[in-house]
Amino acid sequence: MDISIKSYQASTQAKVSTQEKVPSSNPVNLPSGDAAIKTTETVTISDSARALYALSNADDKQASMSNRDLKGQYAKGQSDMYNFGQRIAGGNLNSEDLLPKTDDPARLALGQQSLDYAIGLSKLPPEKLPNPFEGMARNGLSNIVYDDSGTYTDAERYAAYGELSKQDETYFSKLYANITNGGDNSEIFKGIMDYFDDLPGVEKAAYPDGFRDSIKSLYQEQLGQSGPLALLRQSTENDSDKLSPSFFNKEQSPEQMLQAVLEKAIALSTV
Repeated sequence: MDISIKSYQASTQAKVSTQEKVPSSNPVNLPSGDAAIKTTETVTISDSARALYALSNADDKQASMSNRDLKGQYAKGQSDMYNFGQRIAGGNLNSEDLLPKTDDPARLALGQQSLDYAIGLSKLPPEKLPNPFEGMARNGLSNIVYDDSGTYTDAERYAAYGELSKQDETYFSKLYANITNGGDNSEIFKGIMDYFDDLPGVEKAAYPDGFRDSIKSLYQEQLGQSGPLALLRQSTENDSDKLSPSFFNKEQSPEQMLQAVLEKAIALSTV
């Protein structure tokens, strides 16, 4: 899992000053015999390294959770994001919990950049400030959004959700733009399956049981229907039948974007 972002690169190394060890031989001028002398040293880990460690363990943690618990974690994550957005929009910026409780410069910088990004979005018109999570791998973003350990602030989770939604919008817009009216849309259903297969457990739990099997059935049905007639119908489309990739809006969740693509693909597929 790729979890590298610029604000972490300089702080992921542990600050190791010492570690406990027993000398393999008796040092010069020290007593001999059974009296071994130990030098005790300490190891300190930066808050940034701790945050990355928590992030790297999220997949293993989700794998051990029940579907019910995953659904609950997903619902809480969505609720947290909505409530934080409302809070920022209302100008409630005085609470100390908006920034990480740490003196780690990298963690403080990430928290402040995330908060600035969120505040910028709440303005009218929105102010597009840099998102510190831009370009991060999607599963890493998801692990931050649905983190329930308190490792990340709500502002950081909100910024991560912004980048996650942006990546999903790009993906689904491409699928949506390639839906054909009355033609073979098997690749659209395959694209939905590929997306679903890559989701972490907490996000898969948002979909009903048997969701993937239903998409697979639609995919196989499309493969069976593809043929000369489908190609003919597709080739006779006029420009007005082509679909716009700008169908989505910022209020839609990834699940709603997927559902919109799915419904359109079903409606316009060969019958």
